[in-house]
Amino acid sequence: MPRYEIFPYSIEKLKELFSTKSRATSALVKLKHHIGYFEDYFKELKAKSILIENEYVDRDFLDDFCGYYIRCFADYERKCKRFHFFDIEITDEEFVSLLKGNEGRLSKDSLQKAYLGFLVIKPLPQTIIGRTCLKTYPSDGNRRHFPVTRSYEANLFGIPLKIENTLAFQEQDHVVAACATNALWSMFQITGLNFNHPIHSPIEITKMASALSPLDPTRTLPNEGLTKAQMAHAIRTVGLEPYPVAVQDEYILKNTLYEYLTARIPMVLIFFLYNEKERKIIGRHAVTLTGYSLGAQESTPYGQTGFLSRASRIDKIYVHDDQVGPFARMVFDGKKIVLEDEKDKSVGMDSVSTSWQDKEGERGNIRALPELVLIPLYHKIRLPFYLINGIVSLFDNYIEEIRRIIPIPNNRPEWDIHLTTVNDLKREILASDFFKNQEYRLEILLKGMPRFIWRAIAWNSNMRLIELLFDATDIEQGPFFICAIEHNKPFSVILRQPLKDPNLIEALRIKPHWKILEWFEKNPLF
Repeated sequence: MPRYEIFPYSIEKLKELFSTKSRATSALVKLKHHIGYFEDYFKELKAKSILIENEYVDRDFLDDFCGYYIRCFADYERKCKRFHFFDIEITDEEFVSLLKGNEGRLSKDSLQKAYLGFLVIKPLPQTIIGRTCLKTYPSDGNRRHFPVTRSYEANLFGIPLKIENTLAFQEQDHVVAACATNALWSMFQITGLNFNHPIHSPIEITKMASALSPLDPTRTLPNEGLTKAQMAHAIRTVGLEPYPVAVQDEYILKNTLYEYLTARIPMVLIFFLYNEKERKIIGRHAVTLTGYSLGAQESTPYGQTGFLSRASRIDKIYVHDDQVGPFARMVFDGKKIVLEDEKDKSVGMDSVSTSWQDKEGERGNIRALPELVLIPLYHKIRLPFYLINGIVSLFDNYIEEIRRIIPIPNNRPEWDIHLTTVNDLKREILASDFFKNQEYRLEILLKGMPRFIWRAIAWNSNMRLIELLFDATDIEQGPFFICAIEHNKPFSVILRQPLKDPNLIEALRIKPHWKILEWFEKNPLF
């Protein structure tokens, strides 16, 4: 077998190679959900060439091989195939010339510029798609956001190649892993870098999670799936704290994923799969949340107060779904699913579309009913998002009460609430042109702040009005408000007007948002 092969890209050629380079039959390959997904994905990336390494040792599969497959009676290979994708046409003659040191139309730089990423094919009969690192979709005018990505490197016969801003993906292995294990595996690719813990292979994650219940009658290997408690235990094993958030409400789901993904904290989304055609739940599934699309032009007012959150503009989320592909779309289309509860009462549930195919191969019939988001937090991140969201909402009410009395030239502010770090905050301030007053800018940069910060920015169209900073490492009973950063002087003047009334101040002292108001009372304008 040659060390490498080069083919023009087409979906038909990819399907053929999936079969010939693994132990899967062509009939099984055609049934995979991934095929239709990769067809659309590579069309978007404009793939033109596939270069295959025919002997590739993949660390994650090697761990799985040593932990399970090597002990099988059947003779499984330990080496994989690695497919590299490019958006230019490559000939064998050009590639050989490049390896010989002769750079022409094809050079190391042009190869890197055209690189779309790689896909590992495992020598197995069914779950053949191994570690996959592909470029994300284009940003589309800053609509698409993929905060939880990193760079990966590949070495192609001595030619260094890098994929920026991606996240490793692989298909569920029904033997050594399940969807929950793969979701954790992708998540740990980021948290391992963020919080300095080892990045474990799927079989290691399965064993870590299963160690929670030594008397569980189910077997560790082959593995049929992890419980939510086992997933939480795996997160604790790497030194992080699992924070579960119930996300049946669409508003809570959007705000949760926005507020933590913006801080580059990946999450596992657990949901029920519902078949609309059969009108029944067909199972539970877990995916890794990787990004979102701010496609809606305006925020949706929430609750009785009409609070405006930037997160409500999310119209799509992107997930690593091991049964579909990397950065798979899930769309918020407003559709409710009506279920019958135990008392035979109809219950309307928020749902999200998926890229799944049903038994007939049709898309659009399988929907997700979100249940839970599992967030891996560093132990010093203590204040939950709902507390900050509630405080900011109360402060927003204060602004609206002023608007009823004093004419404010701006519209109701839209709030961008997210977790960040002091380094990211000050790096942005240092590089920005928000501050006309240099002394004020210097004061903010020199101010001592905790490592993790909740940041709430009030926007009016494309203009910042004010920012509220909260200490994410404090306790709920503590004085967790740090300070405000003021960007609009007329707006700041109006905020202070009611605070000149002693009677009003006495009434406000018992309010949860008093610490914010007290800061404005005590601190003069910049």
